[in-house]
Amino acid sequence: MTRVLELLVSLLIVGALIVLVGVFLPSSGRVERSVEVSSPVRQIYDTINTLQRFPEWSAERRMDPTMRVEFSGPRDGVGAKATYQAESQAVGDGSLEIASSDQDSQVKYAVTNTWAGTNKTYTIRIDPAANAKTSRIYWTYEVDYGWNLMWRYAGLYIHGTPDNMVQANVANLANMLAAFPNTDYSNQDIQVADVVGKPMLFLSVKAPRTLDEVAEATDAAAARIEAVMKKAGLNAAGPRMTITSNWGDDSYSFDVAIPVDNTTFTLDKNSYTIPAATSHAAEGSSGFIEDEPATPATTTVGQVDDKGYLVLEDEVRATTGYTGKALVTDYTGSPAALPLLRLQEKAWAETHGYEYSEMNGGRFWDEITGTDEAGESTYRVYLPVTP
Repeated sequence: MTRVLELLVSLLIVGALIVLVGVFLPSSGRVERSVEVSSPVRQIYDTINTLQRFPEWSAERRMDPTMRVEFSGPRDGVGAKATYQAESQAVGDGSLEIASSDQDSQVKYAVTNTWAGTNKTYTIRIDPAANAKTSRIYWTYEVDYGWNLMWRYAGLYIHGTPDNMVQANVANLANMLAAFPNTDYSNQDIQVADVVGKPMLFLSVKAPRTLDEVAEATDAAAARIEAVMKKAGLNAAGPRMTITSNWGDDSYSFDVAIPVDNTTFTLDKNSYTIPAATSHAAEGSSGFIEDEPATPATTTVGQVDDKGYLVLEDEVRATTGYTGKALVTDYTGSPAALPLLRLQEKAWAETHGYEYSEMNGGRFWDEITGTDEAGESTYRVYLPVTP
């Protein structure tokens, strides 16, 4: 009996010690890791202010490639949420939700997962260097354990899995940012728009990559298109478009297109109907030839070629333009800046989690929408994207 009492007393003492030690253990935990990147601050902020890229930078997805992710709430900003389910017990189920964001400064996520504690958060802070060429990204994980002694003891291992996951997240984010076009679009207003395709006539051309020769080739192509329009009784129904095929080192391949006011017309006493967008366009393409213009196939006027375009006179084709979402931005000045605007739209698409594919028909196009008092043209530049 005495030994039993001794055992019970020992257990009570051990229990009391466990409780006493637990009381003095920290009631919260914090881990912070950082990495230096050369990306513009706005790119970093936009990438973390949406959870669309979460599957690419998350340590959870690296641990379980079969992890399923669902998005809810707004696409970016406060309320944007990613919920994940994983087969791996090491990952489990959980979610991230943007709780607050300060532009170009920091974003805070509310974290739900299997780790010990409550009020779990990630805070991602951007600290630009004095030279403005690099920035340091600080990724902080914070958690409350309260008076739950089991959680407080679990907090002794915060430098285990939580620390490793934070380190992996910030490293994955840095690697992803390094793959984006390194251009600062913070001063360029880029929006997402819903575009409705119009019937149009177009001609594929190629010119040396100089402003004068591109302008000359564009005017010559437009004149050929306008001649066909006049014969067909069609009128322009929008600004002239330039659709990029290939911006090469020495040459520029593109389509010149003019929207028209009718899908049906008569040419040389024959009636024609402009076909709807090709199957490529239905998948998010611009409905135009994807590669550099090749020698036209031996088709006759009135036939539909192998790309789904109606063949007209003088190598002019007819089709229906792109329908779907596109990034849009306006610019006034020299056309020499258009390649930079296209690069900025690419970077914006990457950071916001929009997909584009130049090689699958998702080609840039631009329109001249006006001329200012100084005689400079105003361009509207489009990049087709999918959510």
